[in-house]
This record gives sequence, C-alpha cells and structure tokens, in this order.
Amino acid sequence: MSYLNELEAHLHALPRDERDETMAYYDEYFTDANLSNSAARKQFARRLIADFYMDADDESEIRPKQQLRMIWVVILGLLASPVILPVALIMVALLVSALAVVLSIAVTIVSIVVAIIIIAVVSIVTGVAVVFNSLSGGIFFMGVGIAALGVLLLIGPLMISFMRACFNGLINLIKAIGRRFIKKGANYEA
Repeated sequence: MSYLNELEAHLHALPRDERDETMAYYDEYFTDANLSNSAARKQFARRLIADFYMDADDESEIRPKQQLRMIWVVILGLLASPVILPVALIMVALLVSALAVVLSIAVTIVSIVVAIIIIAVVSIVTGVAVVFNSLSGGIFFMGVGIAALGVLLLIGPLMISFMRACFNGLINLIKAIGRRFIKKGANYEA
C-alpha cells in the first residue's frame, strides 16, 4: 500500500514510537475509508502531527527545535482544518504577529546585553588609558565599566527568564489556538 508509505514519509516530524502506533491505527482507518487522494493524505499527515504537538502539555516533552516545528505545523494545521478560511487566516496572522513580537523582544534583549558589554569594555579600556594622566578620571571610567558588568550580571538572568517566559507564552498560545481549531479525531478527508 503506497499511500501508507507516503503518509509515513509525511510523519517524519513525530517520534518513531508515536509514528509506528499512528501507522498501525490508520492503516485500518485508510483501508476502511478507501482514501486515495494524495493531497488528502498529506493534509491528514499535517493534522496528525498537529494533534501530536497539541497533546504534548509539558514543555520538557518538546525540544526547542521541535517547538519551532510545532509553530509551523499548527499554522499548516489551521490552514488544513475545516474552519472558515477567514478565521484560519486571522489565526495565522495572530500567530505570525505574536511570533514577531517575541522575536523582537529577543533581539532587543540581545542588543541591550551587547550594548552593556561594549560600554563596559570601552569604559575599562578608557579608564586604563586615562589613569596615567588623571588618577580620578581613570578610576571613574574603570568603575563605570565594572558597574556595567555588575548590572549585566544582575539583570542578565532576569532578561533570559523574561525571554523564556515570552517564548513559553507563545508556545502556549499556539497550543491553545491549535487545540481550539484543530479538532482531534475530526474527519481528516479533504
């Protein structure tokens, strides 16, 4: 049965044991439904992958690379789901804009960290260069550089935690939208 081989090729994003269970179950399902359209099978595979990710409640179950894949799978699942097309397009736009916000927050945090590091290095180097001409000026600049490093050590973990919280919030939003609009066990035929 070539359609099952094609389905299994589309399910490469699932873990092997989940893929084997799914293939065994849906071998019978496809036989009973006499499903032969390759586009319907591809859509069905996308929905199965989306169902798998929607069932993964614990963030430790899904590695970061799989989380990015989950975002893409949910978007494809939304577009493949039997909801009204404008609603699906609005949900996809919402997900893309939420992803853009999270990425912009990440870029901003990285930029702040880089700026603090540059300020610290420039201040320390300036302080070392100035210390021979003006002791108080050199100590001041070195102090500013060391203070900048101290600020980085204090707020760095907070920034990382904030970035993680934003990304986990995005993942939870994607799962919630996926659970709402991608119905598990729904009719997967095109």
